[in-house]
Amino acid sequence: MTETPKYDVTKKQDDMELRRYPGYIQAEVRVDGRDYRHAVERGFNILAGYIFGNNTASQKVAMTTPVKVNQSRKIAMTTPVTVTGRDSFVVSFIMPAEFTLQTLPVPNDPQVQFKEIPAHTMAVIRFSGYFPLAKIESSKQRLGQWVLEQQLTPQGDYIVAGYNPPWVPGFLARNEVMVRVGEEG
Repeated sequence: MTETPKYDVTKKQDDMELRRYPGYIQAEVRVDGRDYRHAVERGFNILAGYIFGNNTASQKVAMTTPVKVNQSRKIAMTTPVTVTGRDSFVVSFIMPAEFTLQTLPVPNDPQVQFKEIPAHTMAVIRFSGYFPLAKIESSKQRLGQWVLEQQLTPQGDYIVAGYNPPWVPGFLARNEVMVRVGEEG
């Protein structure tokens, strides 16, 4: 069974949830790309290399779910400040709970970075399919509206999380859009 981070559901309404996650470590890589699917493929391959032994210890690290992707626009510092038009994505794997920053094998690829994520609350909406942009965007809008209705404050970028390997039919695939939120106000 693939490890998935534990969480407590503190509120549920239709297909949306408010979840409390404990802290964890994630391995992440920043990639430039055209879209989520392309970013997932590129970032996944780099991170999969790490967990399959492309590290200084040649140690395999168990695969976990979800694979997470968030997107941000790069901004160039010019006069005036302009958006470059290229998208940057951060693709991440959550490391198995047995590891600490000190016990994880060191990646051979310098693109792989580790980040300690403290305990946090996420607003989440579930959808199926493999990163269809229209579904991602409508899920972001629905979740954003729900977050406002719950009097929560979004903190950071929306994250797209995928839980299944590519051979699972799209209609059975579990995917989520999530955003970190502040305390109820």
